[in-house]
Amino acid sequence: MKQSDIFTLILIAGIGTLAAFFLCNAIMGDPNLATAEFKALTNEISSELVAPDPEIFNGSAINPTVEVYVGDCEDIDQNGILDMAELIACGREEAPVDATWPREQLEALRDSDACILNVDRVQLCDEEKRVYIDGLLNPSGE
Repeated sequence: MKQSDIFTLILIAGIGTLAAFFLCNAIMGDPNLATAEFKALTNEISSELVAPDPEIFNGSAINPTVEVYVGDCEDIDQNGILDMAELIACGREEAPVDATWPREQLEALRDSDACILNVDRVQLCDEEKRVYIDGLLNPSGE
């Protein structure tokens, strides 16, 4: 570039900057003369506690952070998870048959046609079921 081209570019940039400055001042005006209007507060803030607005803070509203169960299941311990005991109580799962069951109930299950779950949650039917329940009824193998 020649020296005259550089001078021309600087001259054009300077004129453009001055034009932008005066144009902005004409549009926005003098900042020292600017005023702002605002409304005064109509409600004073006090230190008293009042009940929350029931429209906003609804105690019976759905909480999206809580797991919801459809049906008869109830989260008894309120931990957000239905554990096996709660699933068994609401009928979604079968209770595993173990030695804590009453003897009469174990004998009735042994003689029935129904399948059962053992403590490892494996389904047992027919002869496997009879052997398992006999082992529960006679733990020493008598």
